[in-house]
Amino acid sequence: MKNYTQIIKSVAAFALGASVITSAAVAVDTTASAKTTHKVLKGKLVNSKNKKVIAGFKVYNSVLYKNGKTFTGIYNGKYYKEGQLYTGVVSKSFYQKGVAATKVFKGVYYKKGKCFTGTVGKYYFKSGKKFKGSKEGKYYVNGVPATGVYEVNGVNVQYKNGKVVTDKVAPLIKLKDAKQTFVIKNTGTVTYKVRTGDVFTLPIVTAKDNLDKSVKLVTSITDSQGNTVDKIDTSIAGIYTIIYTAKDLASNQTTVKVTVNVEDVTSVEPAQTADQVEISETAK
Repeated sequence: MKNYTQIIKSVAAFALGASVITSAAVAVDTTASAKTTHKVLKGKLVNSKNKKVIAGFKVYNSVLYKNGKTFTGIYNGKYYKEGQLYTGVVSKSFYQKGVAATKVFKGVYYKKGKCFTGTVGKYYFKSGKKFKGSKEGKYYVNGVPATGVYEVNGVNVQYKNGKVVTDKVAPLIKLKDAKQTFVIKNTGTVTYKVRTGDVFTLPIVTAKDNLDKSVKLVTSITDSQGNTVDKIDTSIAGIYTIIYTAKDLASNQTTVKVTVNVEDVTSVEPAQTADQVEISETAK
């Protein structure tokens, strides 16, 4: 009886051992064959033995294939291009290593892969770019409410925190002669006294505005009879009037009246010279 029991145990032990050995051998064969059953042939993933195209999705050498061809598209929530996880923009969507990402890429802000419109921090984006233009009563430059002077529709406009600052400042007119410079705002009068026959040179006149890049300066000259003339003739006694007018784009205007009094040399004292100037209180 004892011998029979031992025989039974021995048979059972042998059977179990054979089972383990058989299983291990199958696993090894399966693993080994997996490394050699695929290969790329003429650009397609095929079975290395029968040369048949591998159906469905298969990753081989870190490249994703579908039905034997490198896959382009979304698989398991990730975007592949020619079998590789893609970084870049496809159909206006941004992917980083296949994942729809939140990032600035080539100057465009993407949120979860889509061009973003909205506010992030202090910046406002429209279609992924820092916004420039008007929105809800405010003007934006580089995504933030503008502060400063900007040209809008051909007109210079001053803004503070995106809101228009009304321009009420008239241009400045500057007159520079041989001896001094006069800067005049809004209105002013400058008077020169010269003698007949003397050489008189008009002052250099320029205009500058606080907002506009350039200001048109209009000049008119009239003689004692009110006739429009091109220049002042110091050979003839009389009073010449020069009007300088500068107007900005907001219609703020500055006007300067320059009077040149040419006096007959026989009727004035020798002390009078062409360099003497009289200025009204409004000219500063």
